[in-house]
Amino acid sequence: MSVARHGECRFDAYSEASRMASAFKEFADHLIVAEFLPHNDRVAYLNLRTLEQEIYCVELRYAGFGIVGYDFDRIEDEVSNCDWVYLSAHRLLAAISPLYAEVAERSRRHPTSGQGVAR
Repeated sequence: MSVARHGECRFDAYSEASRMASAFKEFADHLIVAEFLPHNDRVAYLNLRTLEQEIYCVELRYAGFGIVGYDFDRIEDEVSNCDWVYLSAHRLLAAISPLYAEVAERSRRHPTSGQGVAR
């Protein structure tokens, strides 16, 4: 497995995307590493459907998360050229999913419940 080096920091985009998908799955209706887009040590893609049923294709790089499309496994040039980068999965979800904050707060108060929002 190839790992990108940035200073002394090791970064493997696919592993980070997999960790994000696992850690935040209860805060989205659907969240997986994209199956049909190429990935490597520097970039990986996630397919995300928010609790509000909005669909995004998200790119993960060392710099952070960026929205690159509005359908699964699809990069749209006019979207991917946007300079907006979210430094964390939390910031990405907080910006695009109003229900995320509600579910995250409930989860924080009751960490053993393991329940998301009713869909």
